[in-house]
Amino acid sequence: MTTPSRESREGRERHGYVEEDWARYRALDHLVNHWERTGWCPGRRSYHWMICLGESETVRALATRCQAALGHIPTLDLVPLKWLHLTVQKVGFTDEVPAAHLDQIVAAAQRRLAVIPPIPLRVGPLAGSAGAVRFSAGPHPLVRSVRQALRQALAEVRGERAVPTRATAFVPHVSIAYNNTPTDATPVIDAVARLRRVASVTTVVHRVELVELRREPRSYAWDVLATGTLGGNEQSDNRVLPPEL
Repeated sequence: MTTPSRESREGRERHGYVEEDWARYRALDHLVNHWERTGWCPGRRSYHWMICLGESETVRALATRCQAALGHIPTLDLVPLKWLHLTVQKVGFTDEVPAAHLDQIVAAAQRRLAVIPPIPLRVGPLAGSAGAVRFSAGPHPLVRSVRQALRQALAEVRGERAVPTRATAFVPHVSIAYNNTPTDATPVIDAVARLRRVASVTTVVHRVELVELRREPRSYAWDVLATGTLGGNEQSDNRVLPPEL
């Protein structure tokens, strides 16, 4: 029996998530209303660590091209380009996290992020979830290394039990539209399928940002509260690498 080479195993680990994302999405029968989410109510806000991508020209161009082909679908709320992002780790709703903890959380995160080099982030191709149309993003091991550092920082300050968990597995992604109505999945998935041939892009991430997240009508928006820098380097995060990286 042939043993897979180290290179092929590493290739699946780095890029196998692309087909896994698509397989999960195309298996859906129905889509849900993204805005009906547990814990959210009018006026409530939350703290999150995010990779903010609204200033990346390559990601904006990719999102623009795909959104133009989806804008006719009434059940989708398109994400404004300036709010493009990859959510890495929730800290908690603002009414659940003492303000005095934030400086400590940021300091603990900055120490851990300083030893992680900047990461190349591949955005694309297009896939989705029950509540959103979104780009796959990876490689997953690199994004998860950043997430793990942030979770360790939260545990240091607030204790392990206070670190938010997810009902589903963490899957890095960049949403470009949110579903606003329970509906049949087939028309949306068919539209997404036609866009999967659009080339992915890669940008280098040098920082993650702690934001205070709020909901505006059919959109998310936020204020940046602090920055955690990967490798202790303050460069821009918009340098482009070849898509095949």
